[in-house]
Amino acid sequence: MIQGLNSKSSVVLKNLAEELLFIELDSRIPRIEELSSRYGVGRGTIQNVLKKMEESRCIALESRGHLGTFLRNKNMDLLLQCCGVSSIIGVMPLPYSRKYEGLATAMHASYEKIGIPLHCAFMRGATIRLDNVIDGRYDFALVSKYAAMSAIRKSDDLMIVKEFGSGSYVSRHAVVFAEETSGIQDGMKIGIDSYSIDQQVLTNLEVKNKNVEFINLNYMHLLEHLKAKSIDAMVWNVDEIDNGSFFLSELSSKEALEMDKEMSQAVCVINKNNTKMEFMFNQISTDHVMQVQKQVELGMLIPKY
Repeated sequence: MIQGLNSKSSVVLKNLAEELLFIELDSRIPRIEELSSRYGVGRGTIQNVLKKMEESRCIALESRGHLGTFLRNKNMDLLLQCCGVSSIIGVMPLPYSRKYEGLATAMHASYEKIGIPLHCAFMRGATIRLDNVIDGRYDFALVSKYAAMSAIRKSDDLMIVKEFGSGSYVSRHAVVFAEETSGIQDGMKIGIDSYSIDQQVLTNLEVKNKNVEFINLNYMHLLEHLKAKSIDAMVWNVDEIDNGSFFLSELSSKEALEMDKEMSQAVCVINKNNTKMEFMFNQISTDHVMQVQKQVELGMLIPKY
């Protein structure tokens, strides 16, 4: 952070840094008079803050007389620090699969490339992760595109800031049975996680018009209950299923199959008013994230998150 500024100038520094963050290089910055009026301070305060930013090599400006002052260079790390961003805190799915470990590794690697530390919490359930973004506890949440769109329809506070490819969240979902059967039958006990938007929706579609008993369980415990045969079936993603221990059946509902396409895509969701976070996600390469995820999935890269 730039030293030697009083409290008023520090506020101006934060506002100016955020404004300059979004100005393209070689573009004209607002005039001193305009900035002075906007922030309610004197011209001298604006000039002093800009001078301090140049001296610290946060920015490089070029004055071109009546044409105005142009932004020739900017140090992204320093600008973000001036904006009050020293690190990013995200919330992601529990890393129980190589695919999720790949995403966590890729996100950390991507932010490391732009010099911003990323700290992640891991939580079960897209609903919980998205609620935490709305409440301001986390800068972003990683969820499926379907879960994100469902939440956005209910809340004006959220927006998708980054989309990854098909199969980046899960390969696909299937119905998993404890014993070999021709499909979901009346009287079966079906495992469901009320905090998982995707799993809950697909389960309800698959058991439509069936007389079954729902057993509400933590998503991570569903496999254990299936092994113990305390439930007969569940909808689960196929990435970490041992085909030798369970019996898999493809989704039978046409609506579920269509929804599963959106559920297979990973997206990052932020508060739509968090312009700094939106800017930082624009610095992230989708291709780089997907390459790192694939390397982790194939065992070519050790997970690091």
